[in-house]
Amino acid sequence: MRKFLCESLKILCEMPKSLIMNYFKSISFKKERIYHLSAWGIYFVLTNFNYYLSSNGHTNILTIFIRMLLVATVIFYANIYLVIPRFLAHKKYFGQFLGMVLLTIVYVFCRYFLDFYLFPFLGDEYIAYKIVSKQFFADSGWFATQYFLLSFGYWFALHGIEKEREIKRLAVQILEYKLQLNKLELDFLRQQISPHFVYNVLSSVYSKVYKKMPDTGEIILLLSEIMSYSTGATKSDDEVPLEEEIRNIERFIELEKYRYGSDIDVDFQVNGSPDKEDQILPLVLLTFIENAFKYGDRHNPDRPITVKIDIDDDKVTFYCSNVIQQLSTAQKSNKIGIANTQKRLELKYSGRYTLYNRVEKDEYIVNFSLDFK
Repeated sequence: MRKFLCESLKILCEMPKSLIMNYFKSISFKKERIYHLSAWGIYFVLTNFNYYLSSNGHTNILTIFIRMLLVATVIFYANIYLVIPRFLAHKKYFGQFLGMVLLTIVYVFCRYFLDFYLFPFLGDEYIAYKIVSKQFFADSGWFATQYFLLSFGYWFALHGIEKEREIKRLAVQILEYKLQLNKLELDFLRQQISPHFVYNVLSSVYSKVYKKMPDTGEIILLLSEIMSYSTGATKSDDEVPLEEEIRNIERFIELEKYRYGSDIDVDFQVNGSPDKEDQILPLVLLTFIENAFKYGDRHNPDRPITVKIDIDDDKVTFYCSNVIQQLSTAQKSNKIGIANTQKRLELKYSGRYTLYNRVEKDEYIVNFSLDFK
């Protein structure tokens, strides 16, 4: 209770400054100000014209207009821009009620000042009440209730329109995301067409070349098998058996021996046998090995390219190291492949893997481990 009282009193103290600032922020465009003034003008005429005629012109229009301006300012706009956003919008119903009570007190006090001090000072024709009577409080309560209801209607209507706009905006955003996703899927399919086409061509060439040139045929076969494996997964999060990934690594090393000569220095070890249930993202291990062959020293018998894969019951550990050879600026790595691999691992195996790649003196080292369960 004390908290609500303190917060409500704070609202009351801040009312003049906050009311002006929030009003002009919300009614910032000339067109909207015209709408508000027009609406108030129509409302004033409709609610007071018959009353003025029935009094044979004895009712002072100025006093009615000033009272309406007062109640509009204190009740309508203060409730819309101060009380409702702080309480009703956050389902603080008691705070909303307390704020309305405070606004009503302020309104009655201001109306009392007008009717018993300002208007009598202007002349007898401006006097509506000679004493503070029940009629004064009844009229004040009626006007306050009327404008509270108008403020609630306006706020809910405006809130509903804003919600509808937000729903439409989100619907458009979702549609744009779907279109972007469809475009990405189409781009992915286009990228897949070319490797599959090349794979089919290589298979045809292999069948014609193998009998006459066995070594060339073997190269073509290895290349076609690697391409077939690389394009086998249709989605970035598809997994393959660890055994297939290791077999593909073996093909790649064989292909590199044909490419750079059988005397390249590589130490490739696999300890343990993978189970059929052991799955891994395709090309993850191969990316690090390809990087080692591309940027490492391939002819160094004392410090060969080293690849070790240790397989336990529910874990695979991978180690790769290579001596860094001097490269030209054009040959230097942009590390896009490694970065993409790290993103794939984080998306698929967050919390289940460790990856450390670092440079120690003239050697590049990769340590990777993955828990299968």
